[in-house]
Amino acid sequence: MESTDEHAMESDTDLISVLPGEVLQHILSFSRIRAIVRMRRLSRRWRRVIECLQFICLDCRDFKHWKVEKFARFVDNLLLISSKVDLHTFQLYWFHYLPLNCNDLRKWILYAVKQNVKVLDVELDMYDKTTLPSRIFTCRSVEELSLQMGEAPDEDLEHVGLVLPDIIQLPSLKKLTLSDVEVDQLSLNQFIGRSPNLEDLHLINSATYLDLIASKVLKRLTLDGFMHGPKRFTISAPHLVHFECQGCALQDVSWGEQPSLESAHIDTWGKKYDGESEFIGVLLSTKTLALFGSDVKVMLEKELPACPVFERLTTLEIASSRSRKRRETDAMPIDGMTFQCPLLETVIIQCSKGDDGINKLVNVLAANGINPKKIQVTFYEDIEEMEQAENRCIIEEREKELCNFEKMAKKNPEWVDESRYAETDSDEYDNDYDDF
Repeated sequence: MESTDEHAMESDTDLISVLPGEVLQHILSFSRIRAIVRMRRLSRRWRRVIECLQFICLDCRDFKHWKVEKFARFVDNLLLISSKVDLHTFQLYWFHYLPLNCNDLRKWILYAVKQNVKVLDVELDMYDKTTLPSRIFTCRSVEELSLQMGEAPDEDLEHVGLVLPDIIQLPSLKKLTLSDVEVDQLSLNQFIGRSPNLEDLHLINSATYLDLIASKVLKRLTLDGFMHGPKRFTISAPHLVHFECQGCALQDVSWGEQPSLESAHIDTWGKKYDGESEFIGVLLSTKTLALFGSDVKVMLEKELPACPVFERLTTLEIASSRSRKRRETDAMPIDGMTFQCPLLETVIIQCSKGDDGINKLVNVLAANGINPKKIQVTFYEDIEEMEQAENRCIIEEREKELCNFEKMAKKNPEWVDESRYAETDSDEYDNDYDDF
């Protein structure tokens, strides 16, 4: 009996084209936008599919050697041929040494907002504080919002990050990521208070002026670096399951309603932990725990004697702060350290090669009942080398794919040339999506 695949091959059936539109849209979400544009030539079915594109992902790395003006015209015309359908994702990554025109950027984002976008992901370098339209922050459809703005131009001295508008109301928001953004207490309260489903909050390298992070629904919180502040703030999120804190001192973080965390990653600065926040109590229920930084040592020394049992912990990762040039296990607690982890399966110790304190730390862990076979030692030098190799591999693979695409385009002149969409401007489009 012939298989379905064999029968399809003999009858020249296009198995891709007969798929439902929703499946085709999902497949296209993983494709390069320049290749997607060319697919309009394949058939009337594909033309309709492309004109109803629900995933628009624009990455400057896919437009290598293009001038900014040509890229802008390409995007303008791409949006012009699109039917008025709801967008799932609008993604724009721009790391070019030349900035995008502010009016173009506002126009494209407003298009996404008007098409009821669900995922809005914008990552820019060299931005202007007036770039983003305020309608982003009152979009009723957006479920995931990520604004990563890069450093401001040197001449902009008034603000250190993107300034948020006075009115924020995102009723469908579930996940929020802000990088290089000025976040004050009023704006954060609006994000949380007017987004009843906000479960993921990530503040990265932002200028924060906060006293309280309070939410009854928040499940995942990341605080990763700060431009300015905070001096001290309180977290009150009883349903938090994951907490990541990097670049601030533990003494600056206190807890209101304490959560039962399942995982935590702490990489902190400072050695003046005062013990007022009772930090260890928040970590006792974790299954996965990563502890980095010198003030972690002080915290453990002060609080472990009162609550030394981690009943659910299965994976423990410890080291001095990754940010330090001198990263040695001497910075971690050793003398007099006692704790119990009955379910512990793996301990990962990160250190530099030649670290004299590693054997002492392993002996202390063994003295607390941890089988030495469960202890893994990894070196910073090896980690960095592996990360660099992975990054090189990703870049090379992307360059190879782009090169192959360019070669195929030249060998197939019958394909529609995506550069045709970058030939002329459209005044009609500009007027339709002017900000107000």
